[in-house]
Amino acid sequence: MKKFMIATGCVAAISLSAVGFSQFNASAGDDGQAPKDSGETSVQEEETTVQTDGENDWFESLPYKEFELDVEYGDREYEADYEYEGGDPEAEIEDERGDKETEISGDEALNELSDILPNVGIDENSNEEEVKQAALEAFDLDSDYNELEIEIEFLDGKELEIEDE
Repeated sequence: MKKFMIATGCVAAISLSAVGFSQFNASAGDDGQAPKDSGETSVQEEETTVQTDGENDWFESLPYKEFELDVEYGDREYEADYEYEGGDPEAEIEDERGDKETEISGDEALNELSDILPNVGIDENSNEEEVKQAALEAFDLDSDYNELEIEIEFLDGKELEIEDE
């Protein structure tokens, strides 16, 4: 299945199945232009293809629907919150570790998490130590924290809460 994005004041995703896309393509003719027997002059416009490889669906392959990470380093802190229960995923990241605080949410946070969460490599059978190490590595966080909290709700309903001081 391919995704095409159309901007009309807000961004909407329209999924076209291969059959639907084939029918659309066939109605336009093999060369992408209007059929020759229509009697009308065809105007070919330049099209822009956006995300046709399914990258926007990264969150559907995760084994959990909620992931919360809170790591404290003295007076500095890193927080990442992610939630997806069908519909649109939500995310927020707060990072106080550098020279300035950064707080991002929405699409910007989702874009950052799209490179991290699929690489965490945990599931409902992972033990606490595996989850801690996988999260620290995926988020590129130091292991010399003062406090670490992770809360995960897996797709099967199992919940995992980790607190380490």
